[in-house]
Amino acid sequence: MANPLEDYFFQNRKNIIYKWTHYFEIYHRHFLKFVGKDCVIVEIGVSEGGSLQMWKHYFGEKARIFGIDILPECKQLEEDQIEIFIGSQSDREFLKELKTKIPKIDILIDDGGHTMEQQITTFEELFDHISNHGIYLCEDTHTSYWEGYGGGYQKPGTFIEYAKQLIDQLHIRHLLDDKIPETNFTKTANSIHFYDSVVVIEKILQKPSMALQTGEGSHYNEYKVSPTDLEIFNLKLKILGSEIAQGYNPLMFYYETSFLKILLKEKYEGTSWPETGETMIGYKRLTNLEFCVRETIKNNIPGDLIETGVWRGGACIFMPALLKIFEVKNKMVWLADSFEGLPKPSPEFFPDDEGDKHHTFSRLAVSIEEVKDNFKKFGLLDENVKYLKGWFKNTLPSAPIQKLSLLRLDGDLYESTIYALFYLYPKLSVGGFCIVDYWGALPACKKAVEDYRHIFNIHEQIRVIDWAGMYWKKEKNIPNISWNDFIDLTH
Repeated sequence: MANPLEDYFFQNRKNIIYKWTHYFEIYHRHFLKFVGKDCVIVEIGVSEGGSLQMWKHYFGEKARIFGIDILPECKQLEEDQIEIFIGSQSDREFLKELKTKIPKIDILIDDGGHTMEQQITTFEELFDHISNHGIYLCEDTHTSYWEGYGGGYQKPGTFIEYAKQLIDQLHIRHLLDDKIPETNFTKTANSIHFYDSVVVIEKILQKPSMALQTGEGSHYNEYKVSPTDLEIFNLKLKILGSEIAQGYNPLMFYYETSFLKILLKEKYEGTSWPETGETMIGYKRLTNLEFCVRETIKNNIPGDLIETGVWRGGACIFMPALLKIFEVKNKMVWLADSFEGLPKPSPEFFPDDEGDKHHTFSRLAVSIEEVKDNFKKFGLLDENVKYLKGWFKNTLPSAPIQKLSLLRLDGDLYESTIYALFYLYPKLSVGGFCIVDYWGALPACKKAVEDYRHIFNIHEQIRVIDWAGMYWKKEKNIPNISWNDFIDLTH
């Protein structure tokens, strides 16, 4: 089959083009899908401008072509569809500014100065500006073996050695060591191609890759799960802002933890503040919440449910959803939150909170209107959901709650945790559950729990959920004392 790039090169009577002839097959193999489409092409290294004219001819009139070169005289090579920026590809500030001036790049060809610093710097600064289905091509990588360009055989710091490490990043999700995080490259790179003197990286926004089993003997067909359990499972994924791609059997993810971890990534154990979804507590703590709610229903434990510190409301959305699924109509769900973020520390009263910065994080301040909108998305904005808006020290002492069957604390600070325990734990029915989020991650929160349990001689077994959360089942009531007497006992 004729290669139009090779034909153009050998018939070229316009500006000079300098290319290794085996490159044309590589170009055509990877670039063909963009021919005739709206696309953005960037080539670093303008030289005489001939290759920019070649790309214009190859991709067609819908293409936007950008050239980058350090020589100011290259600017005069601009023409229709071709724009040229002057700057050094080893200048990170120039490359950062460049990203503000051009759209997402569909194809980037690095044919610049070919030094190790230039090639690595360009990749590190511009790879994230490649479109989701784009291509990053670095050519003349044989300079990784030439001393004059900073290269050498298997020499650390060359672009070829750098690219070899990208192979590991491509496979990080298959490592058994959860401590090695996925990189942006892992999440967006689809393939790496090594050719003589050329490295090509194709991007695609990754979906989980699965080893599937199909056919009559597939063991997934033998599993039985109730419609209710599957409904709750899918509800958890929806609250987490995740979904199973079309064509995959949901039972694979329901039964295979390894597949579920690949799907959810950091949302499995709630190790980040996610951009999507209504909760940051992760799948494991949502599942613990499901267990506790189910147990209180099964054992007829009286009382409402409450979360203190709700963020976007995800855990609280899960509570009435479960009550609805199990047709429980005699329980309220309470949301206690300032809906303005966390309070500033009061170290004069709660010294364990001194230096805490949570109140400075604007992402933690979610308005009551946004939370209600999230409830509305799930069809759960009704009279069975109640809101206690304000700082805990002001709202919890007079909260019109008679009994609780579930108390979930997510206030982070010593102050927030101790107020919630003092005013709400006495209302928790025997047989109910107290869940504490970030007990394992925030020392001040853990200290508040330890102080409260010590003062009231609470010895119920603490059960760890994951790196952050824990819970216990209440086995006995505790005496009522005044706040002032309680604070005296903590000092």
